[in-house]
This record gives sequence, structure tokens and C-alpha cells, in this order.
Amino acid sequence: MELDDILKELGDFGRYQTIVYLMLSLIGQVPASWHMLAISFLGAVPDHHCKIPDGGTKEGYIPGTTDPDTGDVEYDSCTIYLREGELNTTTDCDEWDYNEDPYGDTIVNEWDLVCDDANFVEISQIVFMAGVMVGSVLFGQLSDRFGRKPILFVSLAVQVVLGTTVAFSTGIVFFTVVRFFMGTLEQGYDITSYVMVTELFTPRRRAYAGILLTNFWALGIMSLPLLAWLIQDWRYLQLAITLPLILALPLWWFIPESPRWLLSAGKVDQANEIISKMAAFNGKAADSLKLTTFDGVKGDLDNGVYSNDITSFDNETTEAATDDHLPKSPDNMAGVSTTTSELTEKATILDLFKTALLAKITVVMSFIWMVNAVIYYGLSLNTGSLAGDPYLNFFLSGAVEIPSYIMAVFVVTWFGRKLPVCVLHVIGGVACAVTVFIPEVSEGGKDLTPLIVTTAMTGKFCIAATYAIIFLYASEIFPTVVRNVGIGVLSFSSRIGGIIAPLMILLEDEYPKVPMILFGILSVLAGLAILLLPETKGRRQPQTIKELESVLDH
Repeated sequence: MELDDILKELGDFGRYQTIVYLMLSLIGQVPASWHMLAISFLGAVPDHHCKIPDGGTKEGYIPGTTDPDTGDVEYDSCTIYLREGELNTTTDCDEWDYNEDPYGDTIVNEWDLVCDDANFVEISQIVFMAGVMVGSVLFGQLSDRFGRKPILFVSLAVQVVLGTTVAFSTGIVFFTVVRFFMGTLEQGYDITSYVMVTELFTPRRRAYAGILLTNFWALGIMSLPLLAWLIQDWRYLQLAITLPLILALPLWWFIPESPRWLLSAGKVDQANEIISKMAAFNGKAADSLKLTTFDGVKGDLDNGVYSNDITSFDNETTEAATDDHLPKSPDNMAGVSTTTSELTEKATILDLFKTALLAKITVVMSFIWMVNAVIYYGLSLNTGSLAGDPYLNFFLSGAVEIPSYIMAVFVVTWFGRKLPVCVLHVIGGVACAVTVFIPEVSEGGKDLTPLIVTTAMTGKFCIAATYAIIFLYASEIFPTVVRNVGIGVLSFSSRIGGIIAPLMILLEDEYPKVPMILFGILSVLAGLAILLLPETKGRRQPQTIKELESVLDH
């Protein structure tokens, strides 16, 4: 029997698959989001000012300006009067006093990463995201060669070592260098857990399993501020998000290797052993559930269908997701005949520019994926700058993702792919831009913090939803022969966006409103750009580049 036929007999989301699914989701997605966004608390910047000489006062030594709206005095962070009360002579300071409320001890107040050295925090996150980019390429190849399970658990084990090492950093340079390798390793369990989860199910359930998986990422975001609030010391917080990975290591004896990968490696007997365990656990008869061939799956893996890239999709997955809504008309069966040689020929990046339509799809999709990453990580890392409690704001930024992912499933069913992405990007962009123009207090003295936070979270909700939709959209719009290389290009564009996000946040020190305004402009442009592409809902997936023109270009 074929593997997908066996999985149907075992039952999608059977007891065995569900338990393994939950284990993989917890050990892969939750710690991945912790480490990806931990800099928001590890490197949080507390209120600070130059160290006041003994016997002096803040009012006498520190320059300050009064906010006309609130009447609050904002003291300068980097200069001090040479003598108390002499308002015309200031100098830069080399020592600071920090307010430990609300963040406690961070790398900023431990290593004085303020004023001239303030950019080092964002630089460390840029380096971390560069590591993520390297890991997304490296671990995809390693997992395809050595198996999903070994790469998953080796990555978790090494991450424990690296994460613990970071907690004992003696300076920002060492901290940054080690976090580069942590970013690389993060992809070893993030991507691999995603692939192992989707490979557990039949094509009809695979897309839903992938979308539901993202909710565990959101749970990680929601739990991180709770840990940071309870543990207001960056070293102990780093240990708190690292050491739980040790608990995942014994799961080696419970989580099986992906049967699909075993088939690709010709290890049919081992795959059958796992299927027998699944059948016994699910209460199914195992005698008739035997794999007799692996050639078909081997071919799929060689062509990248099940490649270990979080942005690689099985064409059957998206077909299954749209079959229920596909009109049964002769037009859906029309198309250019597809030969085996056309489908098995290895594609290159240059093939993405063979026709005007395919080139347009590649360029527009790359722009949208990059913009999504810029805004998503920009908003996630920048919640501390919003009015209100930073811990609550961060929690809300994760909480809004769960309903956004659920909503995405329904809107693509009802309205297709293109229109929802357009509308959500425009609404999200407007929300981002408007946020910075809302005062914290109204003219009548009313606290507008809830309005500011709600508007910002509306932007995050919309961007998270578009992220879920464009994964599906991209997997449907590229022809089979270039789908894997096309998704790889989009993935690379997304990683670039992850690097750009901290760079944009650096602008906030000099121009506080600029990052959110830029997020808004980019989001609206992405929403308009998607209108240049064809809709894929209700249309079969193109197999070749020639078919792309006939299936979608009308």
C-alpha cells in the first residue's frame, strides 16, 4: 500500500498522530519563539540618566524637558550639567543610574548599552536573524540527508549548551557571537518539527496541521512575558527559556522518525515498524497495513516536495485544501499536457524568470514575503515602545495571532487568497501608521493607552493572518516544476525581512514615529502589489511553466 492510503486507514489525527503532533509542536515551536523574541526582555532598555554626584539632585544635574500634554518631565539620558544648577554647560556622561522597574536586570544596565552604545542590542538581534537565515538553508539539507529525528534532537541538545553559555556571557560581543549560532540552531528544531508534523498526515489534513502548528508558536509568545515578569534578571531568564529543552530530549524514545523520510532513504522495514506501532496504538489491524514500494515517495523527495524547509509545500496539500471548493467544470480539466520529463527536470532560480507572468509572480511574492517578515518581527520586537504595560502588550501580541490564524482558514475558503491578503495588508498598514499619532492622553484628560494598544494589535492581527495565507497562496501559484525553488527564494526574502526589522527599530531613537509609519506604508504597498497576481482559488495547480499561462493567466 502507499503511505497516504495507510494513513487514511489509520485515521487522520488518530491518537498516535495527535500525541506525536502535540509533542513535536511543543518542543519545536514554543522554544523557537522564546529564543527568536527573547531580546525584547533580555535587552530591554530601562529608564536611565547620568549618574548624579553624591549629594546632588536629579533636577539640579540632569537636563529635562516638560511634556506639554501630560506635564511630566523627561530627563535626558546621556548628558549632565558640569555643576549643579549651571544650565548652560553639559557634558556626556560615562556612568548611569538605571530604574529597575519594570524590567529588572538586563544586558543594557549590566553592560551600559546606552547612548553611544545603544545600537548594540539591535545589532545582536540582527546577527541572530542572520544565523536564522544560515540555519534555514543548512538544516534543510542536513535533515534531508540524515533524517528528521536526529537533526531535531541534536539541534535541541546543542541549543541547551549554547543557551546556557549565553547566560554566562561576560560582554556584548561574546553574547552576540553565541546568539548567531543559537539563531542557526533554532532552525534545526523549528523547521524540522514543522516538516515532521506535516508528514504525519494525509494531504487532506496536512495543510490544517501546518496552520494549527502556528498556534503553538503563538503560545510561546504569550508565555515569554510571563516568564520575564516572574524572572526579572536576564541571566536567569535566559536559563529559564533554555533548560526546559532538556525535558524534550527523553522524547527521543517516543517520537518516531518520519515514515516519509524513511521511505525516501529506502528503509521500508523501519517505516513498516513505525506503522505497526501506530496501528496498534490506534486500535487498528496492522497486518494489511504494509508498505510495498517507496519509489513514488523517493521521487517526491528528490524533487523537493517534502523538502525540510518550513516554506516548502506538498502540492497535494494545497490541492486537498481547495478540492472541496473547486468547480467541477471542463475548464478545470483543461490545460497543457504534462510529461514526466518536464516534471522531473531540476529547476534553477533562472527558471523563475522564463516568462513575464512567472517573473511577476516571483518579484511580487518576494516583496510581500519580505514585507511580512519586516512588519511581523518589527511589531513583535517593538511592543516595549507602546504605551501601557510592556508585559501585557507582549502577551497580547501573541494572543491576537491565534484568532488570526483561525480566521485565515475561513477567509481563504470564502474569498480566495488575493482579496483577503490585500484587505488585511491595507487595514494592518493603516493601523500601524495611525498608532503613532494617537496621544497617550486626550485633551479632556482621558487615558488613551487602551486605544493605542488596540490599534497596534489590529496591525499585528492582520499581518499574522496574511502570513498564514501567503504560505498557502505561494504553494498554489508556482508551477510544480519550480515550486520548491520558488518557495526557497521567498523564504530567503523573508529572512532578509527578519534582518531588516531590527534595523528599522534603530530609527526609533532619533525618529520615534518613523518605524511604525514605514511599517504602515510597506504594508499598504504589499496589499496593492498582490492585486497584480492571479487568483488561485477554484483553479487546479499548474504543473509546468506552460500550464501556468493557461491555468492562471486569465
